[in-house]
Amino acid sequence: MEQKKKFTEQFRNPNGGYHIPTWLIVLTFICGGWPIGVCLIVARACEEKGPAKEKKPGSRKKINTQNIWLVLGTVLIIFSAVGLPDSIQYLVWCMNNNSGISYALEDLIRDSIWLVCGIGMLFISLGMRSASKKRRRIVAVVGDADHISIDEVAAALPASHRKTAKMLQRCIDFGMFGEKAYLDMRSDCLVVRGEAPISKKAKAEQEAAQAAARAAAENLDEYERILKELRDLNDLIPGEEMSAKISRLEDLTGKIFKIAKEQPKKLGSMRKFMDYYLPTSLKLLRGYAELDAQGVEGTNIGDSKRKIEDTMDMMVTAFEKQLDKMFLSESIDISADIAAMQNLMRADGLVENEFLEEIQSVE
Repeated sequence: MEQKKKFTEQFRNPNGGYHIPTWLIVLTFICGGWPIGVCLIVARACEEKGPAKEKKPGSRKKINTQNIWLVLGTVLIIFSAVGLPDSIQYLVWCMNNNSGISYALEDLIRDSIWLVCGIGMLFISLGMRSASKKRRRIVAVVGDADHISIDEVAAALPASHRKTAKMLQRCIDFGMFGEKAYLDMRSDCLVVRGEAPISKKAKAEQEAAQAAARAAAENLDEYERILKELRDLNDLIPGEEMSAKISRLEDLTGKIFKIAKEQPKKLGSMRKFMDYYLPTSLKLLRGYAELDAQGVEGTNIGDSKRKIEDTMDMMVTAFEKQLDKMFLSESIDISADIAAMQNLMRADGLVENEFLEEIQSVE
């Protein structure tokens, strides 16, 4: 890493601008690439040789390679444009005289290569200028923000998320946002200074927790409302037998709600109970209270009340089974613990097999 830094420093002037070392120009001429050597001489003549400018903290002046590629490309195109017509004319003459064709082809190929290389260098310069403009636009979009999402920058450019992330990383590499800037992929944003914002995943988890808390609060209010309605219906409906059954329903419902409050994960097992059985039971009791309030024991009223009274036993039994169902996982855990303890006691010889078999037969 240190050697690479020393090598790249040869291509910088003290003021931070680009510098073409002499040994590179000499080597180019020795290898026969005199057009490139001339281009390098011209590029060296364009170097900024003024005094070093004071750098701002966190900034880094980069070598302006755009001008190098532009100068090199222009010079190569000029050289090839001057020599290419003569090479073509010479090739035609050789072909007419049937001699020296191979030499003419070499000249033509060489000049064509210089032309292609020159055009390629111009395209490279144009591409670098375009990228530089995009980076300046990104800096303008970010402004003085401490952090900004990649999607927001992508929408302003416009560009794809992936391409924007690459351009932001290039801006960071060029030191355009300071030394402490970085891309935080957890929150999918550019952090210029300070801490990264909360990540999308953490935000989603936080929102889910808040939604669960709101749902729990709503359920709590709903539980209290249902229990109050059961007590009010019990007060409205006379008769000791019906009152006892309603009181039993209220007691069972209260126990079911208590478990749901303490263990919200069991809400799934009581969803049908909450969505159908309990509302239907309340509807029947409301109907019974309304019928009883008429003060008339006609055929329709009397038959309807008796049907509801007969259904109350079934409702109580269903509520009892719902409460028992909510302890299914505990029952499974207890059975598993007992079986494990019995096997361990048998393996350690702490009890006789006959004793364990008797316990299991009782179970």
